[in-house]
Amino acid sequence: MINANRPILNLDLDLLRTFVAVADLNTFAAAAVAVCRTQSAVSQQMQRLEQLVGKELFARHGRNKLLTEHGIQLLGYARKILRFNDEACTSLMFSSLQGMLTIGSSDESADTILPFLLNRIASVYPKLALDVRVKRHAEMGDMLQTGEVDLVLTTHRLVQFESISLRVSPTLWYCAADYLLPPGEAVPLVLLDDPSPFRDMIIDTLNAAHIPWRLAYVASTLSAVRAAVKAGLGVTARPVEMMSPELRVLGKSDGLPQLPDTEYLLTCNSQNSNELVQAIFQSLDSVNNPWYQYGVYTSEGGDDTLIAEKDLE
Repeated sequence: MINANRPILNLDLDLLRTFVAVADLNTFAAAAVAVCRTQSAVSQQMQRLEQLVGKELFARHGRNKLLTEHGIQLLGYARKILRFNDEACTSLMFSSLQGMLTIGSSDESADTILPFLLNRIASVYPKLALDVRVKRHAEMGDMLQTGEVDLVLTTHRLVQFESISLRVSPTLWYCAADYLLPPGEAVPLVLLDDPSPFRDMIIDTLNAAHIPWRLAYVASTLSAVRAAVKAGLGVTARPVEMMSPELRVLGKSDGLPQLPDTEYLLTCNSQNSNELVQAIFQSLDSVNNPWYQYGVYTSEGGDDTLIAEKDLE
């Protein structure tokens, strides 16, 4: 029988922050670096947390710390608790700030992760005006360097600037829902024109696997690539977010190699002296507070298949 008068536990935020770090980094040693504590202190904190909740949260697997079923259950709540705590503190600190923040976004990011980023920023900085400029990836570096934009959201790292990873997604091969890849023939590719990191990645992956290919259609915009693929003109590759009912995923069973994951990155020019820009960038840069969750995938049969989708909180 459930005791309705049983007192509710008050979870310690420091313990939760360390718990999330261990869950994300898999070892006490790596988590200790992330939370600026000693490894023994991290071990003691996790023992205290397990005593507090009365459940085992970790199972040892070699040197790694894997979550138990109760650990996985707590992890989702821990992320939300830390997110709301950090947003509340940041909002109180910066809620009165006013000004303009200009964000550059590549095509691949604009209709996927960008809305969540804008919502996060607007909720913490309600008086801030946002200006969004969607351009090709090739233009992002120059825009950031010249100060045309304050932050850049893209899927490929700009090595000369500081970046934080917001999300990692599987990259998949796509064709029209009723399209059949011609067996024994060169793969007909639908690609963006140069310069395009995705174009380079697709060609390099096929060449490394010694798979013949040909250019079936070259487009100047991502929307044109989607239209051409949906029309059955050929095959392309993009992050999992491109999936739609009109498209079908190809994989190893179709003779196509596995592709590198796509990483969504927020990039800032460290030479930018605008304190507001730096504050916003740093507020999003937290290994212990990932704010954008994504689907869970399995590779059974050689293909990535979505088996569960987490809430985009």
